Amino acid sequence: MKSNITMELLKLDHAQDLYLLTDSNRAYLKEWLPWLDQIQSVDDTTKFIESTIEVSSSGGAPNFAILSEGAICGVAGFNEINRQHRIGYIGYWLAQKYTGKGVVMQVVKELLRIGFGEFNLNKIEIRCAEGNTKSRRIPERLGFTYEATLRQSEWLYSKYVNHAIYSILSAEYNA
Repeated sequence: MKSNITMELLKLDHAQDLYLLTDSNRAYLKEWLPWLDQIQSVDDTTKFIESTIEVSSSGGAPNFAILSEGAICGVAGFNEINRQHRIGYIGYWLAQKYTGKGVVMQVVKELLRIGFGEFNLNKIEIRCAEGNTKSRRIPERLGFTYEATLRQSEWLYSKYVNHAIYSILSAEYNA
């Protein structure tokens, strides 16, 4: 990763800064993220972080703060890891001023390394709203295969959106 971009497991120390980042980017993020109405305070962010710590500490899906020069600029990680089928599902978001700089590309490359290396996954998926072209560029540029579009897969405040599903297999990643 570029030296100014780092990742660290989400921790309670991130709550204040993460809430402020979320709140200041609310209008931008609301275009594609359905959970913003549930985050109305630092306490809501703390509860989210506590739940991710609990899952991660029991060997489940880790989530990371994305840091640019030490300042939190987004979140990325595994929304879920299915151990039985060895499939991981990656999610990510970034504050508006950090987009278009290759940050998420770097972060997803690191998540692939973690998923295939540390978690011994066979398959990693990224699901994006069909119209979210910025988010869809990430798996497309990283050699994921477009698998399908799920119709009306997510309720986004006032409408349903379709999800484009991308995946990469361990054998493809290691080739």
